[in-house]
Parts: sequence; C-alpha cells; structure tokens
Amino acid sequence: MKPQYQHELMTSFFLWFDHELLQKGEAYSNKTGTLYAQSDSRLPNSYISLQSNYKQWVNDSSITGAINPIIPTDFEGSGRANDIVFDFENGRLIETGSVVSAGDTLTGTFAVKDFNVYLTNETEEDLIIENKFKLNSRYGTPTMSGIEPYDQVTPAIFLNVEFSRNEGFALGGMDQTKSTIKAVVLADSDYQLDGALSIFTDSARKIVPKIPFSGHPSTEYGDIKGGSYNYTGLTASYTDGSFFIDDVTVSKFSQRAQTSIPGDIKVGFIDFEISTERFPRS
Repeated sequence: MKPQYQHELMTSFFLWFDHELLQKGEAYSNKTGTLYAQSDSRLPNSYISLQSNYKQWVNDSSITGAINPIIPTDFEGSGRANDIVFDFENGRLIETGSVVSAGDTLTGTFAVKDFNVYLTNETEEDLIIENKFKLNSRYGTPTMSGIEPYDQVTPAIFLNVEFSRNEGFALGGMDQTKSTIKAVVLADSDYQLDGALSIFTDSARKIVPKIPFSGHPSTEYGDIKGGSYNYTGLTASYTDGSFFIDDVTVSKFSQRAQTSIPGDIKVGFIDFEISTERFPRS
C-alpha cells in the first residue's frame, strides 16, 4: 500500500513535536556511558548490539541550547566507516562487521532526550493502567548490561490520532480535514510534566510543515539516512503544504486520581486539533 494522508500527517507531526520539545524546552542532557555487547534476535546473526543505559538519543543537529546536544558520529574509533550503525531510537550501536565481539564494551558520550517520543495505537487507559514501562536509568542506577533495546522507557510521550473527519470547504471538491491527535505524557515529576504541557499549550495556531512519509530521516535500524539529520533543513526542502494547529487543550490527573496509578508516574494529556485543506477524492 502506498502512503496515505494519515501517514503523512503523523510523519510530519511526530518530527515537529520532537523538535519543538527539544528546542523550546531544551529537553535533553549530555551523558557519558558504557555500551554493552548483547545479542538481539531481531537482528541478523552476524550483527552485535551494543546497548547503553539511556534511550532515546538526540539525532537532530538543528537543536541548540545553553549546552548543545552531543550527537555521536564515532565511538572509540569505531565510526560509520567501520560498519557501525547508530540506533538513536533504542540508544545503542549495531555492529554489522567485525569491529567488536560479544562481551566487548565501548564508552561514548551522547545527548539523551528528557522524554522519549513514541507513536502508538494504544488507548490512554491501556498506557496508564498497564504501566509496563521501564524507567530511563538516568533517574536510577545503571545496569551492567544496558537497557533492553525494544522496551518502551519513561519519561515518555505517546502520540495517537484519535479522530479524523472531512468537511466540505470550497467548491470543486476541496475539503477541510480535521484531526485530533492526543499526546499522553508520562513524566517523573510535576516540574517535568508542567514543562511539557506549557510548551505545547503555546503551540496553538502554529504551522506544522508537511513532510512526506518517504522524507522520514530514520532508517529501519534507527540510524540517520545519509549520516546527518537537521529538522529545519529538512522542512525547508519540502514546500508542498502544511498542517494548522487550530487549538490545543491540556489537562492532567488530579492528585486523588494520581494515587491510583502504579508507581510514581505523573500523567498529563495534550489534545491537538489540526486541520488542512485538501482534495481527498481526486
């Protein structure tokens, strides 16, 4: 199946959301840590995963702040030219040649997001009640083997399209497509939760640049296509339309409701009302 409107919407919104959080909130910190070689059944047998205790890593070189994020390109001389894949989403390296062996470790420095950002199809009730997430080890004691590569890790924000509808807008078959995107925010403190909610409250009536599904900068292994990714540069290369954020509503659990949630996660919600004009029947 070729990409449809919703694929394009979520690609564009996900990249915009991640950039907005990192740039406006400086929601990252530079870390130095050990990467531990471990097997991964989802990878070819000849590949070795070198897993850190932190995920996700920042990969957007357009992000600047009081301290700029460190985006790794090399670890102890084991760079891209030596068959190393950088899996920014899972906070690890993947060795595809013969640079490292099982049991080896590397040490590196990289920028870690304050919030991991995920696309999901789960309801907010399932996300909150099941509470099956791991805590990013920057808030605890690092393990001696690295965090599991496919575990979803908090603090995190989960994005999902809740509703979408077309309304007649102009003669000639133009509709206005209106979508509601919900963000479920799982934070580790009230300060962190309030910061995320504040950033996106101020995003009402902003423009989200349209990026085609094929324009997503990540590869199947979580690395960057072409070796570097700059969000502002990427959006400048696509000029075919945009999405408009009509309204943003934020809320959070009351203190009483908060006590019923397993663990000490602070929960908030962001509802984005988004519209764009298009010809869906052409």
